[in-house]
Amino acid sequence: MSIERPSRPAVSDYPNTNAHATELEEAKALFEKELSSPEDEWEDQGEREGVKLWKKVDPDNPYAVPTVKGETLVENVTSDAFLGGVIQLPGMRKLWDGRFVDGFQIARYSRTSYCFYSEMKGMGWLVYPRDIVGIQKNHGGETENGERTIIQTTVEETGLAPEQKGKTRATLKVSGWHFAPEGEHLKVTYIVNIALNGSIPYAMVSMLATETPLCCARSRDVYYEHGYAPFIRLNPPTEELSIIFQTESFSDPPATVDEPHPREYRCVLTTGQKTGETFEIEYDTKRMYREGIMVEIEGEGIEVDDDGNGRVKVTTKESGKDVVVVICPK
Repeated sequence: MSIERPSRPAVSDYPNTNAHATELEEAKALFEKELSSPEDEWEDQGEREGVKLWKKVDPDNPYAVPTVKGETLVENVTSDAFLGGVIQLPGMRKLWDGRFVDGFQIARYSRTSYCFYSEMKGMGWLVYPRDIVGIQKNHGGETENGERTIIQTTVEETGLAPEQKGKTRATLKVSGWHFAPEGEHLKVTYIVNIALNGSIPYAMVSMLATETPLCCARSRDVYYEHGYAPFIRLNPPTEELSIIFQTESFSDPPATVDEPHPREYRCVLTTGQKTGETFEIEYDTKRMYREGIMVEIEGEGIEVDDDGNGRVKVTTKESGKDVVVVICPK
């Protein structure tokens, strides 16, 4: 049985803050422990491509993929733009993660939490492709350009995402990004503890231990080259809207370097019980859309206003309407 990619993944009791709460709390606690652990608990792997690298070998299973950590500085970017416009959208991830095949939401619990399915490439004929069913939660947002954290961990959702033939299901103990502003720049830390399961040659385990934290470098360089995709600028968590945010997506990279990138962003939402609610979508005027943007609405129930300086304001006019905001280059 294949896994459905729902166009409206929000659950019926959205916002639901209790879904997989235990798994998320445990993963967040582990991530914070690793993030704050002293350097002498890590094995220094030196520096590559401007990324400081560390690993921790599991003493109970020294042949498993170790916990890995990468850290780098990204210049002239906010935590909001890097999280929302570079790291989070699958279309952007395909530019910086060479092992990533695809990913999508299978259930949306709130504006900051959702269940996802993702696929990773195999390694030749020796190692099957891997897939993951997990939950993600974003933390932070109380202040503009403050500290932000993304936490992911494996969950059981056999009804929504049964095991797939030809793929080995990996167990993601924790995957976390931490974004800490330093003046105009951003300190980015990426920590991953994953069990790939199945049989993997040790040489490939060692390669993955280096490749994975280097995603810090590749995501940084994608930002320097392309800028960031549009993303929803949400109100602080204390100011909940009745709008149901369904999905955000960004077009995949072209198949060859000669083809133009569509750079199409789609925000799917359902207007809430209240009308007159507003939120903003931020877009990049320096790199991604230097020539400006076009904004289209599919459906009804909202109006939009582009200020021409990187902000599209969305205002709800009718309740209970499914609508899509589309942004693409002029």
